[in-house]
Amino acid sequence: MSFSSHSSPNTPDHFAKPVTTRIATAVETLGYTTLVDWAMRLLSGDAAPGDETDPDIKLLGGMDAIEPYMARVWAGQALLHAWHHTAAPAVQAALHDEDWQVREIAAQLVKHHKLELVPDVVELLADDAYPHVRVAAAEALGATATPQHDQAIDRLQRLVVDPNSVLAAAAEDALGEIAKRHNRPDLAVASRY
Repeated sequence: MSFSSHSSPNTPDHFAKPVTTRIATAVETLGYTTLVDWAMRLLSGDAAPGDETDPDIKLLGGMDAIEPYMARVWAGQALLHAWHHTAAPAVQAALHDEDWQVREIAAQLVKHHKLELVPDVVELLADDAYPHVRVAAAEALGATATPQHDQAIDRLQRLVVDPNSVLAAAAEDALGEIAKRHNRPDLAVASRY
């Protein structure tokens, strides 16, 4: 299978079509409310690919869900573009999913929709073994935490000196975002240059 950007008869839609195009097609096919409901159930694990009354998972992913977590990730991607506030509990549950890819998309959803799940995200930032998840958690805190979230600020400040430079930069950026949103320049990390 080729991973080039050019479409071929053997290329699954997952590689040929951007996420936004797949989600727009799903909205046209199912309707907004039905898509959001299905995505919430997939993300929370209350539905699985192939459930008799649900649509084909290829509608979201462009291909079969080869790994069990893939449908939950695609559901999260759908919720980035088609949202209803009742999906927040599914996102909160996904922050504790066994698969890191699902936790990462859940943190992205927290950031994108500005969900008030700071304690869950701080836990993810502190304890997750996967740097991608921790970076997404730092970004989510940058978008949602306030100066009153002491644990979030403390954890981000400690990560600024993390040996993982990507994680350290995400923590620094998050502190900068919090400082900017709340007019608190004292929270931002001083420039090293």
